[in-house]
Amino acid sequence: VFWTLARVYLARAYYVAAELGIADLLEECPRGVDELAEATRTDPRFLYRLLRALAAFNVLAEDDQGCFRLGPSGQALVTHAPGSVRHWTMLVGHRAWQQGLALALEAMGQGKPGFELAHGRPFYAYLREHGDYARTFVRGMSAWSDWHAPQLVRACDFSRFATIADIGGGNGSLLIEILQRCPQVRGILVDQPETIAQARPRFEARGLDRRCTLVSADILQAVPEGADAYVLKHVLRDWADPQAVQILKACHRAMPAHGRLLVIDALLDPANGTDRLVKLIDLEQMFILPGGLRTQKELEGLLDQAGFRRIDVRRTSIADAAILEAVKR
Repeated sequence: VFWTLARVYLARAYYVAAELGIADLLEECPRGVDELAEATRTDPRFLYRLLRALAAFNVLAEDDQGCFRLGPSGQALVTHAPGSVRHWTMLVGHRAWQQGLALALEAMGQGKPGFELAHGRPFYAYLREHGDYARTFVRGMSAWSDWHAPQLVRACDFSRFATIADIGGGNGSLLIEILQRCPQVRGILVDQPETIAQARPRFEARGLDRRCTLVSADILQAVPEGADAYVLKHVLRDWADPQAVQILKACHRAMPAHGRLLVIDALLDPANGTDRLVKLIDLEQMFILPGGLRTQKELEGLLDQAGFRRIDVRRTSIADAAILEAVKR
């Protein structure tokens, strides 16, 4: 139990290193503490204690001259490394996020997310008012999506669709992977204006901007028509049941009679002692956002309320990403 609780300090060390860009500074060559302290504008004594702790967990390594280099797991904090978790670490370690977790006890008593109690507004409203953190959020979520996307494309045949709308698709990681793997498919990316602005250069850089329309929209109200497949990846988990049904109904209105809805999300196992990671993700959701992870039965209940019928379910290699396929009733 002690070691489990003590890892909170390791998580904080990861966060500080991510914010300071330590891994980027060490990517090409080892550096001494004084040089790193000058580059990061930190106190050399405090910085050394941080680096020493990270070296104890193989994030970094220290040589006989007191210089540090990246350790086996340190590469994951390099900004542009494949599978980088730097921005995700900055997202969940940020003061705003941590203040929400700090009110976990109050959240339990009031039945509201700790984030909302801490900041006086829901998470997404806070993002609209804090642009820097909103950009960190998009980059952090993108890191996970970049990792998920190839596995999801292997698990599902997206080539059978002519046009795919990714609703709440962030900066487009999944849609980019689909379009690159399926050259005959066209795409529609739908998200908030700030997110779409970050996504546009990614499509342009890959030459996909002519095959994908980027749309700013409030997905609680309406989504664009014109697709024969609508994807909701890790979207419904962020919303309480009434809002989740609203999003599903918006998709239902936009979707043609022959269209397909693909809900990509965790399927919470009602049994205890299983899917531990998924249960922890659900706690994270509870303290930050009004939604949560759901069982297959609960998700199918939402689909039914919105006028859909589930026709298939596929597990993937990702713990919190099964694929429920549905059609209009």
